[in-house]
Amino acid sequence: MSRPSSPLNAAGAAYLEALQERFRDDPASVDVSWRAVFQILDELGAATPASGAPLSDPLVALHEEIRQRGHAAADLDPLGRTARPAGQASEDAETARLRRLYQGTLTLETAHIDDSALRSWLRDAYESADVVPPAEARRRALSLLSAAEEFEKLLGTRYPTKKRFGAEGMETLIPLLDRILAAAAAAGVTAVQVGTMHRGRLSLMANVLGKPLVELFAGIKGMHPFLADPPVPADVPYHMGVESSLSFDDRTLALTLSPNPSHLEAINPVTLGRARARQDLVREQGGEAHRVLCVLLHTDASVIGQGSVTEALQLSGVAGFTVAGTIHIVVNNQIGFTTERDEARTSLHCTGLWKAVDSPILHVNADDPDAALRAADLAVAFRQAHGRDAVIDLVGYRRNGHNEIDEPRFTQPLDYTAIDTHPPARALYAKRLVAEGVVGDGAVEGLAAGHKAHFQEALAAAADHRPNHDGFPGGRWAPFAPNGSASIEPDTGIAAERLRSLLAALAAIPDGLAVDRKVERVIRRRAEEPLDWATGEALAFATLLTDGTPVRLTGQDVVRGAFSHRHFALTDAVTGRRHVSLNHLGVPQARFDVVNSPLSEYAVLGFEYGYSLERPDALVIWEAQFGDFANGAQILIDQFIVSAEDKWRQPSGLVILLPHGLEGQGPEHSSARPERFLQMAARDNIRIAHPSTPANYFHLLRRQMLRRDRKPLVVLSPKTLLRLPAAVSALADLAPGTGFQPIVVTAGEQVRRILLCSGKLAYELERERAALGTDDVAVVRLEMLYPLPEAELSALFRRWPDASCLWAQEEPVNLGAWTYLDRRLEALREAAGCAEPRVACVARAEAASPAGSFHGDHDADQRRLVEQAFAGIVAAANAASPPSRGKAAAE
Repeated sequence: MSRPSSPLNAAGAAYLEALQERFRDDPASVDVSWRAVFQILDELGAATPASGAPLSDPLVALHEEIRQRGHAAADLDPLGRTARPAGQASEDAETARLRRLYQGTLTLETAHIDDSALRSWLRDAYESADVVPPAEARRRALSLLSAAEEFEKLLGTRYPTKKRFGAEGMETLIPLLDRILAAAAAAGVTAVQVGTMHRGRLSLMANVLGKPLVELFAGIKGMHPFLADPPVPADVPYHMGVESSLSFDDRTLALTLSPNPSHLEAINPVTLGRARARQDLVREQGGEAHRVLCVLLHTDASVIGQGSVTEALQLSGVAGFTVAGTIHIVVNNQIGFTTERDEARTSLHCTGLWKAVDSPILHVNADDPDAALRAADLAVAFRQAHGRDAVIDLVGYRRNGHNEIDEPRFTQPLDYTAIDTHPPARALYAKRLVAEGVVGDGAVEGLAAGHKAHFQEALAAAADHRPNHDGFPGGRWAPFAPNGSASIEPDTGIAAERLRSLLAALAAIPDGLAVDRKVERVIRRRAEEPLDWATGEALAFATLLTDGTPVRLTGQDVVRGAFSHRHFALTDAVTGRRHVSLNHLGVPQARFDVVNSPLSEYAVLGFEYGYSLERPDALVIWEAQFGDFANGAQILIDQFIVSAEDKWRQPSGLVILLPHGLEGQGPEHSSARPERFLQMAARDNIRIAHPSTPANYFHLLRRQMLRRDRKPLVVLSPKTLLRLPAAVSALADLAPGTGFQPIVVTAGEQVRRILLCSGKLAYELERERAALGTDDVAVVRLEMLYPLPEAELSALFRRWPDASCLWAQEEPVNLGAWTYLDRRLEALREAAGCAEPRVACVARAEAASPAGSFHGDHDADQRRLVEQAFAGIVAAANAASPPSRGKAAAE
């Protein structure tokens, strides 16, 4: 890696003045790098820096240039692959001091920060801090470096062919994170949420984050981590999480390390969401948000390459998602697997993303633990003072390959020649502390021997370790722990008097609020029957809120609703003031948070999933603008939402609303891809529903919170049905004794054909049945796709054993629910004794695209589909019925 040339590296005061004069006489006579500097100075004119001296003074300009651009020439590479910056022998003391501060093994970037007060605070704090940390902090750092080195040595010796993604070359990460936690505790933080990648994760768990060593070593040896019945697949040790309590002097931190998959950086928004949920709990109890800290660890190649990082960073200052500042650490190995820095990014540093959110950026040479401790102190102080993100770029190297069985010398032979002869950070630091009299020679060896013995003892004990818990979280999750019995179906109905009272509150417009006339009509209609979809949803929220259940709804344009159907916030047309009716229900209630999110799926869905992990007591909902858009967050769906309980025993009650339905709007505005969710549905991991009435949606939402178990709920939500006159419900459909119906049947007494379907297609089939005047076709709406309501379907098949059965769907035959339902329905019909067990399918032709884009073609296809569903019914009915007497007489 080459460092760009900089005019910072050669400048004395006299030289500068002479050079500036030459520039003013003839700009072309000076080097282009200095030409740019002097041109800026002339443009600034009489502008002054924080010192108060004019920037037109060349020496002051040099000092500002060092502050702003010193990071580009700083001594950050432990392997010394670039020349050390050198000052001029004649330069003044202040210039030399600034060079040491900004061009040494620690440097600070602030020039990108727009707020001058923030820049001044950072520079003052950075330049006034002690260059050398306290002796006790340095001794602790040496002990942690020794622990990190001995831990990796032991695993490397005992398990040389196991992947562990060790921290060798980046051992300074261990005292760095420890110092951040200690400084946070001293500043009043009481809880920390940590998200990290694989690199050094095992060492962090063992030496900083409080994972019991015996348990950790048992996992590395191959012991299953959970005593679960039935057993779960679990995950590799370097993906697992930690719940612990850490002590720093007289302060205690409750720490959570979230488990995460190999999709690096996907854990970021999840951890942010968990931190926000904890902060909301603290606020509800009268505390302050900054007492909960979020710490995220990254690696250099992934942090600059993965879009989720940018998405998550943009949440940092958005009111509905802010976590009062996150501290980021980049474990910068200066390589990604085998990818060189110039192949991995365009920017000089891998931390360029933080410039977009005005974060201070600290760069640290990983061979200098003192610099790391200073960076930790400043990052924590800045976060606590300003509630904003800070990032520490820890620049080191990777002593082994990407994993321990990978050979890096195939691709980076020159780098690894230097690495092979480079002393570890512990040895360098120990030599320094001994020379300065901070520790003695014997103490250094004693530290290493003590840690080695400690680890060996724990490793030996791991041979007899057996898990004594099933891994299901305790605390707020304890009431929802599985007990082996089927969950009792709750009574989700509500008395009519209470519903009318809530409807009146929802339909009320406060005096003095100037609301748009069209919106006013919509709001007033909430008190009328029958209930449309948006009113059913609002009533579900209102009943939960007044029962003490918090509700959080986020997504793109959810406040109004992407289809202009909700209007949860009434906006004064004159002042812009917002009134959220669901927070003013006239009785004691929990809080309703409805938040329009940034234009992001990946980060926002991850954030809400993380929020749901900390708040099983809250209804947490994320809505995609269209169901198709959820594929922008597919990693969160695949690796967390549907699989986390199997891998990590991590339950969630998150609700995902995905508007679904083919209406000729094109391939990106039609299908929520139900086939994907059904393919991933197994072992009761999620629920997939496709409700078709406001009442059933009302009961579904209440059921989600009133059931004793918690599972993610995917709702294929409507578009057309939001305003379809037939898709309404009476207040009586929400009364006590009513509840969620997994199937909805409309049929006559005698049935010769069962049309199974879901969603809005049911209304079209029912209209066609009425138009044909036949009552021997049962239209059966499958409202719960997973778990499949087998008992209800079996009873239906036994009721009409001689009826044929057909599945009708709008989606192409290779998409939608058909491939999931086909053999399952056949097995149920066979067990029910049906004359013809096989189920036919009516659907659009097989297609790679989920929907077409032309209304004419869509309408024609939809018409053919409906006609095929009834094909042969009328002719067969006429053939089976004897002619009427009148007709016979005429003949």
